[in-house]
Amino acid sequence: MSETHFNKGDQVEVTTSVHGGSTGPYYPATVLRPVIKDKARILVQYQTLTAHGGGTKPLKEIVEVGNVRPMPPRELHRPFKVGDDVDAFRAKGWYRGTVREILENSKYLVVLDGKADLEFERDHFDLRVHREWDDGSWVPPLPQELELQQKSSGVVKCRKITLKIKDKKETMGANFGRGTLEDDEDDKEFESEQFNLRLHREWDDRSSVPPLPEEQRSSGVVKCRKIRFKLKAKKETVRRNFENGTLVEVSSDEEGYKDAWYTARIVDYIGKDKFLVEYVSLVTDDRTQRLREEASSSHIRPCPPPLPQLVQFKVLQKVDAWYNEGWWEGSISKALTGSKYMVYFSSTNEELEFKHSNLRLHQDWCNGHWVMDPCQDFYGL
Repeated sequence: MSETHFNKGDQVEVTTSVHGGSTGPYYPATVLRPVIKDKARILVQYQTLTAHGGGTKPLKEIVEVGNVRPMPPRELHRPFKVGDDVDAFRAKGWYRGTVREILENSKYLVVLDGKADLEFERDHFDLRVHREWDDGSWVPPLPQELELQQKSSGVVKCRKITLKIKDKKETMGANFGRGTLEDDEDDKEFESEQFNLRLHREWDDRSSVPPLPEEQRSSGVVKCRKIRFKLKAKKETVRRNFENGTLVEVSSDEEGYKDAWYTARIVDYIGKDKFLVEYVSLVTDDRTQRLREEASSSHIRPCPPPLPQLVQFKVLQKVDAWYNEGWWEGSISKALTGSKYMVYFSSTNEELEFKHSNLRLHQDWCNGHWVMDPCQDFYGL
């Protein structure tokens, strides 16, 4: 495991050389401070382990920096398939294993790495992709890191727009060369990549009309040819935001399901701003396959970006709670012992108990961006 510099308050995971770094277990912890005169060790406080002798006081321990790594971000929307290399949360730590079978109600049968006879059930939220921390980066890389790699390799997606051009014959007596539309009254409509478009300019008496930016700064008033452009943006711009296979969240206006978001995958665009989606955790009535249905684009949003894992939530903090196979918007009404909370749902006027692992900070999708309530205490410390 490559050594990394850690600061006070960093959320980390700690393993021991006895168990070996590759298989774990990894125990979540918070960095308290470095050890004086020993840069190779730091003092941490565990989030799931308690001090020896019982009680609820968190265990504090001086550990080797080489046995510490950053806490990997949670990918709560990622489905798993048989054979996936995962970490499973059990016995207060993360253990490496393999998905052996997919069960009902978002549960999986996992076999512990190196112990083929030791298998156990785990909820979706108690699993994550197994990754190694190697020389300052995750292996395999995180989705956002892959996206950056693709962008840096020169692969760029461009949006197509349609231009409908109407040319008024206010040509000011200009001479036209071969191939111009001097006598053509018909509208011309074509499709082009955005980088194949440029601002139209005329070359008149050794200057550009309209002027170039540098010419405009140094010159006075310039007479410009008047051209009317009618821009017609195809409705496929909505479609292109959700390519087939994209993982998204879908809501419903149906009574009893408002303020709930369900993870799904885009199957296809079916027109009129509607998509066919396949839910990750919802199945058909006969439970033979995943549920598919039509959804309007106004009820579809990207999956929220992962946020640093919180040590604890605070009362009145806005959260999403995993309940009935979906994310429900609510707020913390009471903090209980054992990393549990009471959550109040205003849409149903209910108050239910949830484990810390089944909650996430609430984010809103607004005008193409993820936003959080500025009054929220992000770190919950």
